[in-house]
Amino acid sequence: MLEIPKLKIKIKDFRAIKSAEIVLNGITVVAGINGCGKSTISKLLYSTIKTTVEFDKIVTDNLIAQLRDTRYFLDELSREVEFFTKENPENKIKSEKKTPDVRYRFHRLFYLNRNTELREQEIKILSAIDYFIASFENLSDNFKEGKRYKTRLYRLERFLKGEFFGKDKELENIELPELLNRLKENVKSKFSKAYLDIENRPLNVLDRIVLDYFSDEVKVNNFNIEELGALITKRSEKRLSNFLTINKVAYIDTPMTLGIENIEMTNVKHWADLDLLLKNKDENLQKIETISKILKDEIIQGESKYDSKTETFVYDRNDGFSNDLFSCATGLKSFSILQILYNNGFLDNKTLLIIDEPETHLHPDWIVQYARLIVLLHKELNVNFFIASHNPDMVMALKYISKKELGETGSVNFYLAKESDKFMFDYKHVETDIESIFKSFNSAIDRINLLGATD
Repeated sequence: MLEIPKLKIKIKDFRAIKSAEIVLNGITVVAGINGCGKSTISKLLYSTIKTTVEFDKIVTDNLIAQLRDTRYFLDELSREVEFFTKENPENKIKSEKKTPDVRYRFHRLFYLNRNTELREQEIKILSAIDYFIASFENLSDNFKEGKRYKTRLYRLERFLKGEFFGKDKELENIELPELLNRLKENVKSKFSKAYLDIENRPLNVLDRIVLDYFSDEVKVNNFNIEELGALITKRSEKRLSNFLTINKVAYIDTPMTLGIENIEMTNVKHWADLDLLLKNKDENLQKIETISKILKDEIIQGESKYDSKTETFVYDRNDGFSNDLFSCATGLKSFSILQILYNNGFLDNKTLLIIDEPETHLHPDWIVQYARLIVLLHKELNVNFFIASHNPDMVMALKYISKKELGETGSVNFYLAKESDKFMFDYKHVETDIESIFKSFNSAIDRINLLGATD
């Protein structure tokens, strides 16, 4: 019986990719010239899995972003209501010494926290608006007739009408309490939409993220991902299913980001995501001593970690030398990322680790060691890998080390991008036969012979 692959991505006419049908079931390696679409596949895999796994969080974050303008307006309104309440003659008669702390009550009710259950937040936000409505209704009629009140109220009404309701002429004669009631309905509709999205998981949430990921226009309908033979991206139903076999993903396209301050300001989402993963540690993890020893004693001869006290990544060498990891050699950073992810408990059988050109910045011996680590992490922890490479040492090391460690039928598959039309590539499955990949690498030798030939 033919084994159904854990994951499979299908792509057609997407940027430089004419066609690709790539299985991810262990260690998957794609090779090809620059510009053939290897990074495109990496980004599609990362954005799809990340979106699918964190779908509820993404919907919640979008809702919070939509509510920020509402909160900004209500925060300013709380200042005005506090002023109105203190200046209201009836309130002064009741108590000269004690006036309500309007802003404190508002901030206690209307807070945006992605870790708080949505329905709890909705109830409190609507209660905050009700509190403002009641505050206006409790003002005396004499106070409402005052010039200062009308002047300050007019500004609030103009802003609320223009910011949230556009140029609706029907609202011209509607006063602030009724406008707040309408704002309340607006907030309710936003929450209702979020609840529906979490329940139905519409595919357009992923499509928007993919479009945002690529700077140029792309055809989002031209790729799909399957898990165990079933579609995750159900385009006919316009719905995104959840993964069962994968619940963690990381994308490494350069080690240079390790230790950068304010990395979220770079606007590269997977860099900021990786930075968070490197800082979060699972204290209950179980480590494989073999892998720990190889990393610490054989390769980098020390241990890299995140120091939460100093908020820096540090490298502690076995001889006692310690240094800020940001200033260390780039090759060391490459292994440090793997070591920290491993020590933090991120790497396991539900993890897909996407790595673009891991050989970059590595000495030839370290290229082989890096390939060895990939194989051992898959062998010992069943970590899934998607590797994009155009380095013969990396490809050869992955083939022969996996053959030794995993056996003839080990879970390693190679794909080669071949040009079909000008600037368009088909990805061919070459299984473990890397001769065709090496033939593509030989073009460099041909180029040397051409450019270096003497008469």
